[in-house]
Amino acid sequence: MLVQMIHVVTGNPNKLRELQAVFPPELDLTATKLDVDEIQSMNQHEIVHHKLRQAYEQIKQPVIVEDVSAELEKLKGLPGPFMKFFEQRLGKGALYELAGEGRVKIVCCMGYFDGEKEIIVDGIIEGSIVSPRGEKGFGFDFVVVPDGYDKTFAELGLEVKNQISHRYNAATLLAEKLRG
Repeated sequence: MLVQMIHVVTGNPNKLRELQAVFPPELDLTATKLDVDEIQSMNQHEIVHHKLRQAYEQIKQPVIVEDVSAELEKLKGLPGPFMKFFEQRLGKGALYELAGEGRVKIVCCMGYFDGEKEIIVDGIIEGSIVSPRGEKGFGFDFVVVPDGYDKTFAELGLEVKNQISHRYNAATLLAEKLRG
């Protein structure tokens, strides 16, 4: 499937850069900031489906949206998809402030919609929460040490992160489905 342009609905240039590093060059990604309602649900597929429809209705061109969930073991899966609200209030160490050190599952639910075809995939990583460390990154990059590593995403840097992250896993799956 050859797509001329896909609008990645985000106001975060870091997310666009991460996706551009993963997606094949024939998929021309551009960031588009839109106001879309985010429904309140613990079901990320419902959230992404809703965002896809709203974004497509606004621009009538292919769109990609995502929703990231941080499921802390100590809090039985919370804050889940509500993580961004905690980060807005508590800052880059939010996960650590919520539960201290412990296990976390990060899920990037990413979707594509072109008016006819909808694809939704999940990219998952698991790891540990530590006190904030590192200089480069955004969101919870400063407190998540992915399994198999001894550094946070912020310490590992963008090049390594783009090869192992939840977003990388979701983008890889989505890119494969778009190619096929």
